[in-house]
Amino acid sequence: MQTHPFFSPAFIETLMQQRMPEQRIRVQHCEPLPIDNSASILVTLTAGISDKLIGHFAFRVHFTVDGQPRSRKMVMKIKPNGDKIAGMLTGLAQLSGEPLASTYPPFQAWTGFQHTHMRETLVYRHLTSPILPAIFGVHIDPVNDLYIILMEYLDEVTLMNSTMTPDRWTDTHIRTALTQLAAWHASYLRQPLPFADAFWSDAPSAAYMLRLRPLWQALFNQAVSRFPDLYPAGEAGLLQQAIDHLPAYWGELEQVPKTFIHNDLNPRNTCFKETANGLQFCVYDWELATYHIPQYDVAEFLCFVLDTDRYALRQTYLEFYRGQLHALTGTHGDPATFRRHFALAALDFGLHRLGLYMMAHSVSPYPFLPRVVASYLNTLSQFRTDVYDTLFSKSA
Repeated sequence: MQTHPFFSPAFIETLMQQRMPEQRIRVQHCEPLPIDNSASILVTLTAGISDKLIGHFAFRVHFTVDGQPRSRKMVMKIKPNGDKIAGMLTGLAQLSGEPLASTYPPFQAWTGFQHTHMRETLVYRHLTSPILPAIFGVHIDPVNDLYIILMEYLDEVTLMNSTMTPDRWTDTHIRTALTQLAAWHASYLRQPLPFADAFWSDAPSAAYMLRLRPLWQALFNQAVSRFPDLYPAGEAGLLQQAIDHLPAYWGELEQVPKTFIHNDLNPRNTCFKETANGLQFCVYDWELATYHIPQYDVAEFLCFVLDTDRYALRQTYLEFYRGQLHALTGTHGDPATFRRHFALAALDFGLHRLGLYMMAHSVSPYPFLPRVVASYLNTLSQFRTDVYDTLFSKSA
């Protein structure tokens, strides 16, 4: 690893100097450190289909800032081009058999993965927030197909990769995460971002969801047929109704203000740092970031961190988050409307992200997924009477 030019002091110095042009950066030495790449699903799955160097590489970097010596653990994330990931997912669809083998390929470029290499690098280059990891450099080189992020090494943290241990998420952790997530969502609510829209041509909308309806149906059919124990008829029926009534529920969502969401917000991509001001929620792996209503991230997050013993707290936490968001924006004062929109966003999560998870699960099982599916279906059951039954009966 030491001999690769990306890992040289000169290259790392260039990244850091570009990030901090007002300071004079000099890198003297980089010591390789061990790092586990297995937690990154996309890197693991694409490692075998790309001839380029990709993955996470860790160092202790010794450098000076304006002559003052510093030492910091860092991780260099070298990203695959999104078209490699999109192609890999098509391969998974074909391995999973029909109906996905033939339905998925026409939608390969529209499932949110085609521009992952640009999305995350642009987030880290242009946006700042306490919930982001510290970034020391970003390299975007489309000519040579190189997309590199130099970030802090998140080793002295808690609750990293905690998908299998939701019991470790205390009430304090959940409320801290929701409070700081609300600040992120509030910052970008209705706000234009310094990004080229071309990299978000697949942001969810009524037209987008209708265009991909054959894919949502195929993903749903595959999940129900392959995993009938995970998808009981009652709750599964709500997802089928969502597919049948996409214009109805997206007719509502289309009118709701959007923000910039993480779109993969779960304990695979989060941790907590201890700071002088207390717990700091840290969110990384922004390659799927997109535009949706803020409740979408909350729906996914709660499905991962709430196990059966805390299902009854789902709406309590939702109301807590609404209060935090409303205090910052003044735009979410009606709890009933907020809950309804949360329920509609949850349908999108079940059809899209959870559907893709289940496709991959049919080829290479994810141990955490059955628990997450159960928590998700509990979400649907909690909103069946006052949201879904009324919505679907009116649009029948």
